[in-house]
Amino acid sequence: MIRWLAVFLAFLPTLTAQPALAAQQLTGSYVVMTMPDGFAESQQFTGALWPEGSASILVAELPAKAYEPVAKGLLADPTALAEQGILLDRTEETTQGEHKAVIGRGRQQVGTQAYDKWLLLIGAPHVALLVTAQMPSLLATAERKAKVEAALESITIAPERSNPRASLPFTFGETERFRFSQTLSGSAVLLTDTAYKGNAGTRPLFVAGMSLGTECDPWRDDPHAFAAQTLQSLNQVENLAISGTTATAIGGDDALVTEATGSLDGEPVIAVQTIRFRECAYLRTVGIGPVADAALYRKEFSALSARVGWKSDAVTKPQPTTDK
Repeated sequence: MIRWLAVFLAFLPTLTAQPALAAQQLTGSYVVMTMPDGFAESQQFTGALWPEGSASILVAELPAKAYEPVAKGLLADPTALAEQGILLDRTEETTQGEHKAVIGRGRQQVGTQAYDKWLLLIGAPHVALLVTAQMPSLLATAERKAKVEAALESITIAPERSNPRASLPFTFGETERFRFSQTLSGSAVLLTDTAYKGNAGTRPLFVAGMSLGTECDPWRDDPHAFAAQTLQSLNQVENLAISGTTATAIGGDDALVTEATGSLDGEPVIAVQTIRFRECAYLRTVGIGPVADAALYRKEFSALSARVGWKSDAVTKPQPTTDK
């Protein structure tokens, strides 16, 4: 479990924010958090940002049963994450509201940049939360660190996950096999195969998301190259090899479907990505399933992609995707 945790912490997403709110339940999550002045909920991941302090707070959900082994590992060996450059100077047991918790404080080196780092693990009967916070050490004054600590101390676990559909910038649907699992951010959701009986680490999944940028250039000149680049960034799949890209239309939009093969936890898988373009925004889906049932999962991923759509206030002008 600690090894998985180290891999997860190696990849912090790009940071963007929306206008700040007060105490709130974060989009599509169990997280209830009070935003200190200047903090805002992120639209790129579940968590919050503080632009003035260049600080981020990221929250990941774990199964409830993961709390004990992860907590034990953090308390017994604060150096367990040293391979990722994370050194916890101290860890201690605490409480968050009515729930047990462990907090660690330390630092992380990312290239030439040093960060002050916090890890907070909270356990409830229905879910565990892993919270990571960071701030550039050059900006980490005592006052700013106290502000991050206050934000962390405010985090509690709601009895139910908030409904993400009203907050997402796109719509999505389910199939008989694939059901909504959780929100990955304010602009992405995860669906999983509820009928799958194999190893939990290789459970087929489907992710749908929407870009929040306003810059078309990354795909304007060569959308095929852009599609290949985005799929190759899929760190979860090892030995990823792209099979090809096909131009098509989905819901009236020009679209590209890119397929690749690779392995997930040692099992051969296919990865199917769709990207639908409109002006300077795009909808992206990625489905991952076992190669042994490739035909079945291609059909599922196609049906799910067709159920993803723009909301009425989304951009509407198609972005050409002429073959190169």
